[in-house]
Amino acid sequence: TVLTTVDYCRSKQGEGLRSFLHISQKMEDFAQLVAEVTEPAKHGDGAKVREVLRDAKRTHFLWQATQCQQEGIEKCIDTCLAEAGAEQVLKGWAVTSVNEWGVDQERILLLTDKKVYRIKFDFDSKTVQSTKAVALSDILRVEYGSFKAAKTSLTTWVWKKEIEQSQGFRIYTKERDGNKSINEMARQQLAPVLGEAPPVEEFVREYRALNAEDEPWREEVFAQELAAAFMAASILSSVSFDVRPAAMDKEVPGGVFSMFYNSLNLGKYSTKA
Repeated sequence: TVLTTVDYCRSKQGEGLRSFLHISQKMEDFAQLVAEVTEPAKHGDGAKVREVLRDAKRTHFLWQATQCQQEGIEKCIDTCLAEAGAEQVLKGWAVTSVNEWGVDQERILLLTDKKVYRIKFDFDSKTVQSTKAVALSDILRVEYGSFKAAKTSLTTWVWKKEIEQSQGFRIYTKERDGNKSINEMARQQLAPVLGEAPPVEEFVREYRALNAEDEPWREEVFAQELAAAFMAASILSSVSFDVRPAAMDKEVPGGVFSMFYNSLNLGKYSTKA
């Protein structure tokens, strides 16, 4: 069957309309989720926020822990939140944390009404290996959305398609969360040579949905879920920071070594998770 020009245009119009309606529906779903977590937060009802994020009835299709992951999250709560009742846990996630070299690392992320915890957990021995806690009052802003490959790197040019098909979540903080990247060190050392002032560096930590490579569609849901959760946490803690969508420039300081490392899942701490 040969399509006429009119038929072709109509088919394209139909595709455009379906795409528009799909995007509109996703925006409405996210707006509803934000409303459902921020309204109880305004009244100090952390338990209701936790219930919405748990999403037991799969209303919003939010992230659900496997039994192994849930056991790990509960162990992290028992270990890291020493004073019972001092903080309200809103939710825990198994995530991919991206370090200063661009390396993917399997971690557990806990969000409370006072802090966010990044935890290295051994699912085999069921023990906490290390913990990094950041007070919500130390967060400057949160960004979420799609990545844009940095134009200054050969690595990001080679992996441009993979990078720009992924989405994530970034937390910008007042203090450094991790070590200096090789890119940051290079910029600081190069500035005096060029007769320029050292650049002002932003401190940021990046997260993606765990195993997003297997199910890429989960990344957008994950990023929006964390965005809504941090909005609620901001209100509960009476701390003001922006949570906003953004096209995020993606650097890979470790270059091809980090990309190959990630492709082999070497940062995955346990096969059980």
